[in-house]
Amino acid sequence: MTEHLPQEEKVVNQTNSGPGTFVGGNVFGHIYNFFVPAQRQRPSSTPAGQDSRAVGEGDYDDIFGSLFGAVFLGGTFAGGLVYAARGLPFAKDAPAPDVLERLAMGFMFGFAFFACVAAFLARAAQGFELWAEQCANITAQTQIRLLSYLPSGMTRALAVMASVTATTAALLAVFYAWGGFGASIQERANLARDNAALQASRARAATQR
Repeated sequence: MTEHLPQEEKVVNQTNSGPGTFVGGNVFGHIYNFFVPAQRQRPSSTPAGQDSRAVGEGDYDDIFGSLFGAVFLGGTFAGGLVYAARGLPFAKDAPAPDVLERLAMGFMFGFAFFACVAAFLARAAQGFELWAEQCANITAQTQIRLLSYLPSGMTRALAVMASVTATTAALLAVFYAWGGFGASIQERANLARDNAALQASRARAATQR
């Protein structure tokens, strides 16, 4: 006589945190500063059957708001970089800065500008990862194999875009590796690239089932 133990039901908790975008069972709505450290778990350490983004709740809050903030700050620092390069005074009646002042201002504004670029690219990689996940879900839910090729192709294309943006962000973050900001950017970008690649593999497997 074989005794079968009852199987426990899988419980999926949904966390709603205000108005926002419905992604993967959660509603993300808080404005999140793109300079804060990333809190993510690598896909290799994620238990089987769980979402690879299950750890680090909050790191995906309001990605588009973070992108807008990076663009706004980057545009401001870029304007200061142009002023320093052209040697223009910052006030109407102020004297034009000398060479040393222009070099100092150029370095300061350039350093801040490329930090915004790195933060923007890392957040963009996360956006491509989320988009790739949605396309992979559509591929897995499509019953007709012929119709699943389009979302599967979109998933692979988005994985490539996530890889390009994440690699560029990680390279720029090398110049800020002395502080926690550079490590945070590299962690966020690398994990977004890895998770997007996993979504592409999942979509490819769904079309070959």
